[in-house]
Amino acid sequence: MTNKAKVGGIELAYTSKGEGDPLILIGGFSMVKEMWERQVADLSQQFRVIAFDNRGVGESTIPEPDFTIADMAADVVGLMDYLQIHKTHVFGVSMGGLIAQMLALDHGDRIRKAALGCTSHGGRFAVAPDAEVMALLAKMGDPGMPVEEAIRLRLPIMYSERFIREEPEKIEKIVALSLRHQPTLKGAQGQMKALSFFNVKKRLGEIRCPILVITGDEDRMMPPDNARLIAEGIPGAELYIVKGAGHAFYDEKPDEVNRVLTAFFRK
Repeated sequence: MTNKAKVGGIELAYTSKGEGDPLILIGGFSMVKEMWERQVADLSQQFRVIAFDNRGVGESTIPEPDFTIADMAADVVGLMDYLQIHKTHVFGVSMGGLIAQMLALDHGDRIRKAALGCTSHGGRFAVAPDAEVMALLAKMGDPGMPVEEAIRLRLPIMYSERFIREEPEKIEKIVALSLRHQPTLKGAQGQMKALSFFNVKKRLGEIRCPILVITGDEDRMMPPDNARLIAEGIPGAELYIVKGAGHAFYDEKPDEVNRVLTAFFRK
């Protein structure tokens, strides 16, 4: 069941399932809480799992585009306050990994452990996608392109060739879910602007909570070298590479990923 939390002048839609230590799932660009289905189902057997819609998407408030990743991290802290959670584990993917880094930096006393998935430290020293991916992303930005065509064009960037070839039923379910939860133009622009200005490369050494950096070895959207750069920059960080998975590695290999996350958060 979806609930609403009033946080800093906006509303955040969230779900909560399970008992035990809290674990907040932080989605990537345009990602909504419904897209965490396998993580919620598995991880809620060990943790109290909270999934929510970031500002700008889903059932949460769609504010004006001028907000930052720091604002989105503050949203998470506000949600924690609303739920009376003093400290939590977090797992953020892609843009959610940026938010998780900002939480660890600016709100480290509220974070037990953080898992950073398929993300980067931002800035000019991050490793960019190859030219083919950049061309596809530019093409997807055409306002005249039908929504479903844009979603299907994104699939080879988000998922490995193997997954697309071997799991057609799952792919169609993903397409349907994406169609059902398309962001508004205003919401998408707000999130894109926020993530475009993110850069914490020089601050990574300040992070003190335990960190797991995790990514798929076939990630075309956020090349795996970005994960290695983050792990190298954070003292004591662990690095885990999911073999044979793309950007949405948590979708492709949920059993493996959930097992790794559980082991990290529980040890």
